[in-house]
Order: sequence, then C-alpha cells, then structure tokens
Amino acid sequence: MFVRKNKFRLRKRRCLYPIILLLLIIIILLLLLVTFKRPSSSLPPFNSSANSENYLLIPYRDYVLRTPITCQQYKLDDYSKKNLLNFHPQHSKYLEGQFSYFLPFENITYENIEQFYAQTHKNYCLPMHTDYGSDIPFVNSIPYKYHSDMGLWEPIGVTSTHRIAILVPLKGRDFNAKTFLFNIHTFLRRQLSTYIIIYIEQINPIAVFNKGRLYNTAISYIKQQTKLEITCFILHDVDLIPENDGNYYTCESKHIKHTTVRIRLSNATKYLVNYEFLIGGVLMLSHDQYVTINGFSNLYWGWGGEDDDLGLRLIKKHLCVIRPSDEVATYVALYHAPTRPNNERFELLKWSTVRIMDDGYSSVNNLTRITDVQQTMVMTHLKVDVDVQRTVRPTSLKK
Repeated sequence: MFVRKNKFRLRKRRCLYPIILLLLIIIILLLLLVTFKRPSSSLPPFNSSANSENYLLIPYRDYVLRTPITCQQYKLDDYSKKNLLNFHPQHSKYLEGQFSYFLPFENITYENIEQFYAQTHKNYCLPMHTDYGSDIPFVNSIPYKYHSDMGLWEPIGVTSTHRIAILVPLKGRDFNAKTFLFNIHTFLRRQLSTYIIIYIEQINPIAVFNKGRLYNTAISYIKQQTKLEITCFILHDVDLIPENDGNYYTCESKHIKHTTVRIRLSNATKYLVNYEFLIGGVLMLSHDQYVTINGFSNLYWGWGGEDDDLGLRLIKKHLCVIRPSDEVATYVALYHAPTRPNNERFELLKWSTVRIMDDGYSSVNNLTRITDVQQTMVMTHLKVDVDVQRTVRPTSLKK
C-alpha cells in the first residue's frame, strides 16, 4: 500500500514538470519583451555610442518641481549711469510703477488700435472713452518715430539699450491678440524701448498647435531682415499682460531672463507662483543664446511640453535664467478656452537632451513655410504653415 502511494506521488510530480517548464518559458519571454521594448515610433533611437553621459530615470513631476533653473550667483549688466546713446528703461521719465491695463469691448478692431497709436494725444482727460472701450487708463503721448520700411518703433531723443522683437505665437485667440496689442505698445513706450511686435499665426494644420515651430520660424525670419538689427528676442504668450513698469523688457548679456514669476487671472486678485523649473510665458534672450540651445523642439503638437523641453536644453548646455523680483514680475492672464493637453509630451521629454542638436532651430526651415507677411503700424503679421511635409502626428493628438 505504501509503495502504491509513493508511485502515485511520483507520477503526479512528473505531470507538473511540463507545466512548470512552460511557465518559466513564458516568464523569460515577458522579461525579454520588456527589456528590448523600443521607444515610441515618433522618437529617435537612443544612440549610446554618441552619448557617454550617465542617465538617471526619476519621476518627471518630482524633477520639475524640485530642480532649480535660476542662476544662484549672477551679476546684472551695469546701466546705473544714464546714457542717452545706450539708454536703459530704468532711466525713463515715463515710468509710473503700476501698469494699469485696458480691457476693451469685444468689438475692438486692429484698425482701432492702429488709429490710437498713429496719432499723438494732447490735452486728453483720463480715462479716455471710445466706442470700443471705456476708461482707457493711458494716452499715446510719448514721442515716437515709426520706420515704415521695417515695422519698427523708436523713441525720439534716445538710443535704446536693445532693439527688441516681441514674438507672439497665435492660433485663434483673436480677442486676446487685440487686447495684448493695445496694451503692450504703451508698456514698451513707457520704457522708451526700440521695438517691433511680430504675430506668428499658424494657419496649417488647424487641429493642433506647434508653438516651437512658430518661434523657430519667426527668429529665422528676423535674422534675414538685416535692417532690423534685433539684439533681444522676447518670446511672449498672447494672454499675458505685464503689470509693472519696473519689469524691464531688455536682455542681459550673460544670462537668459524669465519674467513670469507671478500670474493672476483677470477676474482674480490672488497671484499664482509658478514652479521653479518653468520658463514659459515670457522669456528674453539673445540670438546667440537661442542658437546655443538650438531653439525649441519641433516635435511638440498640442498644449504643453515644449517649454519644459527648452528648460532641459538649458540644463544640458549649463545655462540658467535670472528673474526680476516678485514685486515687479507680475502678470495678468486673459481668459481663454481650455486647451487639450499633449499626452505624448512625457515620452518626448525623455529623449530631449539626446536629440538637442538635430531637432530645433537648425532644422525648422525644412518643416515650415511663411505663406504671407502683412505689416501695419502696430504689428508685423506672419502666417505660417508649420507642416509643409504633411507628417503624421502622434495618434494621441487626434481631435
């Protein structure tokens, strides 16, 4: 009886061997599949031979919330002495401290804005009242000269420290664009800036936005307009209006400047403090600095990711940003409809520093085309096809 039981147990164990072996094979195959899984088809393969650095994978949220991108020690350019031939905004007699912005009625037109800045207002009582808005808190009274051959505005009597280009990417948001334009001219004139405002409007494709390609295209365009002699590029979201004259719209020679420190909604009084890693909103830099980081990535479709990608490029190139004090670096954010986020952005961010020299400003001319250029007294308007190759975008960005 005992022998029969042992034989039965032995036979039972032998039956389990094939099952155990099969399970082991399945586990090994799964491990191999995970190990050799390729990145998304929209990403370039990782070339380990070209990148000798060691990489560390950590949660993205922890990284952006805890990683400082602000310069720890820096020295600002010295403009303490007033110089009419190298004039810094801090010496302007038109600064009033707080900048009270104007929110127009919905019926405002670009022609209204052009008429406002085409004439000099004398003996006007504030606030001004018009059919496109009441209680306009400022007038156009600062002496300025318009260069029609360039679309550039220049203060009379001084030579500004920088010749600046305000670059504003657009897709829709027409009311925001008009509101921003009406206010930013007065803000810049109080600082006696020499400036041009360029709207970069995406006309194709309609479904998804590519802010990086618009910025890259606009800067490429400006460098071809040699008469402009732009020395400072200000990358500016259309829904943000500065609130303090002490927020100087100039570049620093050694460091990139980021000024959107605190933002409040137009219907609120409480300010939101942005996370340390953020460099979106308003960024001021020279062309050389833009070339060093190869501008923006061209791969981000939809909302989000391109600014954090730019931050990673700064870190890769050992650059940092400086920020004005909290008291002056404040903005009001105009209302706009929520935008659908780009769900592909986290996969793209993984490989940001690997593709930095192949994806960006240096390669944008093969991807975009300026279809129209319109110049008025208040802005230069570029219309851009940002997808001339009709490439297939990530499936996660379908409408």
